[in-house]
Formats: sequence, C-alpha cells, structure tokens
Amino acid sequence: MGHVRSSVALLLLALAGWACSSDEPTAEPTTTAPPVTTATPTTTTTTPTTTTTLSPTSTLPPTTTLPPTTITLPVLTRTAALVATWLTNPGGNTAAVISGDAPIPVDVQSVETASIDGVDYIHVVASGIPGYTHLLTDTDATFLEGRPRAASDFRDGQPLVGSGDTVDFGQDIGYASSGCTDLPGTGYGFWPPGPACPTRQDWDAWFPVEPVEATEPTATGLGAIGLWVNGVAVFNWGDGQSWGNEQVWLNLAPVAEAYDLDVCPGHSAMGTYHHHSHPGCLADDLGDDGSAHSPVYGYAADGVPIAGPWAADSVLARSSWRLRDYDDPDSATGCGIAGARTCLLLDQLDPSAGTVVTDSPGPDTSDFVRSMSGNDISAASGLYAQDWYFDAALGDGSTAGLDEHNGHLGGLPGFAQPTYHYHVTRAHDPDRPGEFVDVFPFYVGPTFWGELHDNALVGGGGPGAGGPGGAGPGPGGPPDFTEAAEALGVTVDAIMAALGPPPPDLEAAAATLGITVEALQAALPLPPRPGP
Repeated sequence: MGHVRSSVALLLLALAGWACSSDEPTAEPTTTAPPVTTATPTTTTTTPTTTTTLSPTSTLPPTTTLPPTTITLPVLTRTAALVATWLTNPGGNTAAVISGDAPIPVDVQSVETASIDGVDYIHVVASGIPGYTHLLTDTDATFLEGRPRAASDFRDGQPLVGSGDTVDFGQDIGYASSGCTDLPGTGYGFWPPGPACPTRQDWDAWFPVEPVEATEPTATGLGAIGLWVNGVAVFNWGDGQSWGNEQVWLNLAPVAEAYDLDVCPGHSAMGTYHHHSHPGCLADDLGDDGSAHSPVYGYAADGVPIAGPWAADSVLARSSWRLRDYDDPDSATGCGIAGARTCLLLDQLDPSAGTVVTDSPGPDTSDFVRSMSGNDISAASGLYAQDWYFDAALGDGSTAGLDEHNGHLGGLPGFAQPTYHYHVTRAHDPDRPGEFVDVFPFYVGPTFWGELHDNALVGGGGPGAGGPGGAGPGPGGPPDFTEAAEALGVTVDAIMAALGPPPPDLEAAAATLGITVEALQAALPLPPRPGP
C-alpha cells in the first residue's frame, strides 16, 4: 500500500493504555513503520518524557550481576497524537489505476502543525485518491452476483471477479460504468452505472487541535464534512434527494444508493470520491478487527476525531438514534395508521413532543421505491432521515453509548487523555449472523458537536452530494443553480433533471442539455476549498 502513519507512530506503538477504558487490553504492535518526513511545522512542540525501569529478563550465571536498564519513553502531546493518525505516503506511491495528466499520489501527501491568529491547527494536504487494495469476501461476491440488475449492470451480465480475488481501487471488475469512458486511468468498470469516476482533488484541510463544543450546533450539510485519515472525503448521511422531490422525506444515501457504490463502499460526486457510511476498505487498511477500541478513522470539519465502530473489545459503539415504529398504529412515533408515513415528529431530539400531520406524505412502509439507478428498494422504516429519532436513554454514559451527535468523551487509542470523538456506527445484522448493518447517523450528525472555524472543510463535493443543511434533518436540498441556468440559457429544473441523482454524470448531463462538458463545468457552482 505504501502508506504509513506519521513518524511519531513509532513512538505510539511503545506506549501503553491505548484502550477506551483502563481495563481493556493493550494492542501489541505487529509492524514497524519507517519514519515519515512531512512539511516543516510552523509551530514547535516540546515533548516531555517519562522514565521506565525494566528488570533483566535473560537467565544469567549466578556470578553475573546485570544492572537495571533505563529506557526513556516520550509522552505524546495531543498535537503529536493527532499528527500520528494520518496515513501519509512518504514514498510518493501513485494510484494503481486512477490517473490524470500525470500519475496521482495516493493517500496523504503532508501533515503539519500550524498556528493562525493564535489558534493551533493540523494542516493536511491530500489527493483524495486512496491506495485501497481489497480482498473480496464471500459477502462481497454474493452482493455483486445478486444485484437485481446484474444483467445490465455488468457488461457480461456478471462480475469479472469473485470471492478471494484482490482488486485495486479503480480496477475493472466488469461493471458497465456510465460515469466515465472506457479509457486507461479512468477507473471504468469499477463503479456501477451512474456514479462518475473520481479525479484528483488536492484537499487543503485545516483541523483545530482543540475543538470547542458549539453553543448552537451546526448541521452537517452537502458535500465534504471532513477527511478520512487517508485523505478521502467524509460525506454525511444524505444524497440530496427526497421522496417526490418535495424535500420532506430525505433519502439516506447508504440505503438509497446501496447499488450505486463500489466494494469499499464509496463513489464520487463531481469527481470527489467519498464514503457515506462504514468505510470497509479503510477499516482493512487500519487493521480494525474488533479486538480493541477502534483507531481514529478520520476527522470531522470541527476537528473532532472519528473512531471506527468498536468502543472496546467486541463491543460496538451504539447509536442513540432509533427507528420510528410506523407499523404499530398505537406507537407514539407512528402516524395512527399501520404502515403510513403521514406525519412528522415535531422534534426528532424529543419524541415526547409528538407528531404533526404533513401535506407531503411519504410511501407506506410496505411499498417499494425505485432509486434513480432503477433499483427497487424497500420503503420500510429507515430509508429516510425523518424515520429516526434520538433516544436520550441510550446515551447513558456507558462505554458504548453515544450522544445526539454520535459521539462521546472517552479514551482513544494514541491519546493520553480522554477525548471527545465520534464513532462510525454499525449493529449486528439479526438476519445474517456474522454480518453488520450501518446505523444512522453513520458517524457524524445530524449536527456537529464542535464549533466550525472559518476555514473548516465543509461543502466541497459538488451538487447533489451529501445531505441538507439547517438544524438537523430539515428541508435542505441541492445547491442553487440559478446563475448556472442563466449562463447556459436553460431553466434550473432542466439542469437538475439533467444532472439526475448524485453523483451526477456530467457527460450525460451535458449531452441532455446540448452543451459541452467544459461549458457545464464552467457554469456549475464551484465547491469551496477551505484554507487559512
């Protein structure tokens, strides 16, 4: 893979007490990573040390006296611990398949500390292209072969790979990709019909070293809301689409786009590769097997770490968001008629506030809805953001319990002090022993725990990506295409219809509008590129 943790990772491996609580086992190191050279920090951190005395362990002749051995171990500061979590690429390894005008370096190119107006940041530069190599499991193979539209999704009606095969990120596995042309370097065949193929992003991201809890939490919104430790964009739970395009019942991307993702699972929007839920290929790279507290997987835009799904050995972090029960007409979270989606919760953080009838009812839970990629998906509770509510009783302060932001204060591998962090949330699948299901809000949200700085990485990723803005799951929707419509001489509705579901196919959209791809790209609103 060619990526390693930052140089202080070597020191981390020598430290004890990494588990979420003091009674958890300490993971033993299994590899030795070479040192990594990053950009010169703007600020200098002084690292204190502790002294540990070790007794000799070898058997010696009775007449031999071996003096005690003294080893000095550094105590990592918070800043050093944050730097150590990133997967850097000191050798300049390039993507196995995806390329542009030149080979693209994978993962993170540099990590440094910097101070701006007295505030300390971790500054990260990354290409946005991961160096994933994935070993296909039986579950992967079953999903690929069992796709409901396999006959048309694959060029030969079936995948070119099976269980036990190893595939590089972007490798042709037989899909009839529509988001890019069948040319070298595009990734054609790795993604199902619909998603565009990814391109280099050159993220320039700034994460505060000391996040501060927000007095008025901000909702996670469209596009990027952070970075995974390999430089891939973190997207929230939404896909920007809704039932009947009414922006009332908002799609959850991991459900609505289940057949629009690669095996990692992820896809791109306007070239930005991202994950909406548990990033399985990253979990493999990090060696997160559930035998201890998960390592840091990434960072949200507020600077808060995102840990993987495990809160301790074999203990999954538990989302405190629960499904509404529409099927029981007497349920306090239902709508009085079995299976009907005719009401909304007045407050998703307080279900006791009751419900209100909506003029825009959603599908019954017994229905099936057709995704924009032509796949039929069950409309059972859990398809929309409005299907969930926060149960404060589940955020009970236990090792597994999380708050309304999907985080908690606790131990985190590599950090000396308890640290507030989010968790990727999953649960054991009751219908498939040994398998998991992803649980809302999947890792961050619906609102950030911390304050967002002016240079926070939010919004990058293009139209239709991510979920709505506002205070929690709310109206939100796609970005404003008014200026683009005026520039192109078409209507906003025409642009939205041409772009279709996220991630949009720009070539197909341009053809529908009768313009060039270049003209369309020039007219569309640019995603922000946060900086200092």
